[in-house]
Amino acid sequence: MATTPGVRPSTVRGGRRGEATLSGMGNVDPAMIVAVDSASQALVNAFGRAEEAVLSRVSVSQLRALRIIDRHGKINLSQLAEELGAIPSSASRLCDRLVAAGLLHRRTNAADRREVELTTTMEGERLIQQLRERRHRELCRVFAAMSAEGRRALLIGLQEFSRRAGDTDTANHEVA
Repeated sequence: MATTPGVRPSTVRGGRRGEATLSGMGNVDPAMIVAVDSASQALVNAFGRAEEAVLSRVSVSQLRALRIIDRHGKINLSQLAEELGAIPSSASRLCDRLVAAGLLHRRTNAADRREVELTTTMEGERLIQQLRERRHRELCRVFAAMSAEGRRALLIGLQEFSRRAGDTDTANHEVA
């Protein structure tokens, strides 16, 4: 079972399996931590279901590389290796497989012939778009079952969470 720092399995009488008790969390309601942990696991599961369709074509590490490259638009091999937490030769072999699958373009940079530029092919972009659409369908399925009040409260809460967590990209997509 994954745990959150500062959270330990419940040993309180009457506690259910999987519940947590918190100590040293200041004025944070322990129920909030447990609810967010549970919701994040539900989100991971929903996104995992969405990924199943594309994982028949690529491995998890290949999908991760494609998503990084897609996010950047264009990236060099060293940057990709760094973001993957891999050595350049491992990232290069991973890219070789993506090129062979027709999902990635690999080109020498015209300005610096030592640098290899990576971009997704049209097929790679379609694969990423397919993943996005499946993830969005999974989210819509859940949102449709929620009340309008719950969806609005979630939106406001997630926007503030993003700002406080320092994710300015997400915070810039606020809805009034």
